Amino acid sequence: MLAFGAPILRGRAALRGLLAAALGLIVLVWPGITVGVAVALFAIYCFADAITRLVSLFQEDRSTAQRVVMILVGLLDVAAGIVAVAYPGITAQALVVVIGIWAILLGAAELAGAWSGVAGAGWLTLGGVISIAAGVVLIAWPGIGAFSLSIIFGAYLLAYGVTLLVSAAFPSRATAGAEVEAATR
Repeated sequence: MLAFGAPILRGRAALRGLLAAALGLIVLVWPGITVGVAVALFAIYCFADAITRLVSLFQEDRSTAQRVVMILVGLLDVAAGIVAVAYPGITAQALVVVIGIWAILLGAAELAGAWSGVAGAGWLTLGGVISIAAGVVLIAWPGIGAFSLSIIFGAYLLAYGVTLLVSAAFPSRATAGAEVEAATR
């Protein structure tokens, strides 16, 4: 059995599908601003992480080695945040590769989940294949341009969201019975 954890419950699959489909539609409607927003969020995350590390640096239970590592990682966070703000084009290309890797890993997890016999296994398989294909495209052509990237990523999220929604709407008999049994305990 190839499973990464407990099977996805129908409600969770439906919520994830709804969020993915909604985000996919947003990305397709406003493709020009999507990459810029992602880069800005990445920069904000880097600065917030650096501040968090600085604050936790002064906790008493930290060794000297831990403090040195925290300082180095904090400096790396600040540097990455500055690069993201100063050179958003380079950051966007790197972000494309990260999103591609994420899509491939997500697709592999969905395929493993489908092979373990969860609800809507056929739809999860389709979602996994779509994820892996989108990830490969994004990694193969990281410089495809912001507009093209947004269209590919938006279409992927929309298709993936729909496969999750359909898989939640049409569970296998075994999974539906297990969910009813778990809900009545």
